[in-house]
Amino acid sequence: MRYILLLIFTIFISSIDSFAQEKDTLYIKNQSPLVGKLERIQYGVVRFNADNVGRVEVDITNVLTFRTFGFGYRVQTANREFYIGIFKTHEEEGRVRILTGFDEIDIAIRNLNEVNLLRENFFERVQGRASAGYTFSRSSNIGLWNGSLELGYDTERLDIDLTGSIIVSQEEGRFSRDRENVLLVANYYLSPTWHAWGLGNYQRNLQLGILRRLQQGAGLGIFAIQDKRAIGRLASGLVINQEVNMQQDVNSPLYEVPIIMEFTFFRLRRPQLNFRTTQSVYVSLTQQGRIRNDGDTRLSWTVINNFEINLNFYNNFDNQPPSELGSTFDYGLVFGVGYRF
Repeated sequence: MRYILLLIFTIFISSIDSFAQEKDTLYIKNQSPLVGKLERIQYGVVRFNADNVGRVEVDITNVLTFRTFGFGYRVQTANREFYIGIFKTHEEEGRVRILTGFDEIDIAIRNLNEVNLLRENFFERVQGRASAGYTFSRSSNIGLWNGSLELGYDTERLDIDLTGSIIVSQEEGRFSRDRENVLLVANYYLSPTWHAWGLGNYQRNLQLGILRRLQQGAGLGIFAIQDKRAIGRLASGLVINQEVNMQQDVNSPLYEVPIIMEFTFFRLRRPQLNFRTTQSVYVSLTQQGRIRNDGDTRLSWTVINNFEINLNFYNNFDNQPPSELGSTFDYGLVFGVGYRF
């Protein structure tokens, strides 16, 4: 009943906004206020679409206060609180009020871990990042192309993230798809601390002897760390794999228990840095003694507006690789230039 009332409240606020045509306002230190639409707050950065200026990003420590209208926002705080509502200005610098329809919450802006605009239009809810890079060694006449794409979709309690990456080697005019990964993850927030997750994954890793791996799974996760500058998550459940090795042999189904550890740290002041690492350990229930590890670590530096420089390290380990041609360990360092949209 409570969530039905929340939905009615957000629809009511939306109808008022459509009638009054009011716009959001962002008050910044030593600058004129920005008028437009607050889109998102994440990793210490406020993303605001300002009239006659376009999309800008503001360090959260430089924000005095702000107010919003519209369909509403999903709010997660550093104190492990979860709200759906809109924002109202505060007379004290560095603070804001959240109007939920039931009460009014007074909170420090720096304690807003994540704020997502609940847009009505499907395509407006999609946000993402794209990056690409190329390295070439003249001595070996080998070039490496790399690319990645991330897309995110948010609703009141559901996050859907689609990520993809590829590494292609070029040698004497021949191209080889050495490493590919496409991951679809859905997180449904049960509470400020707990969430249910489900995933679908495609992998290709010639170094480990994997021509194709298809993976599906589900489970529960907990936010172990929720701080003003860091977020840590632990998750586990059950995944099912189908593997095809380099000799086209099919190994299916393979059941595994994953232990997923994710940590994100973000710097609130310039230089604007974001560090994120995800390490997943898989313990096999089907093949006795088999243990795998998939890891991805990225350091991003926002150079200007939405452009960033990325340094990405990936690591994979399998003590029982599916092919005799594959090794047990694979790792690499990838440099790229990215754009957030």
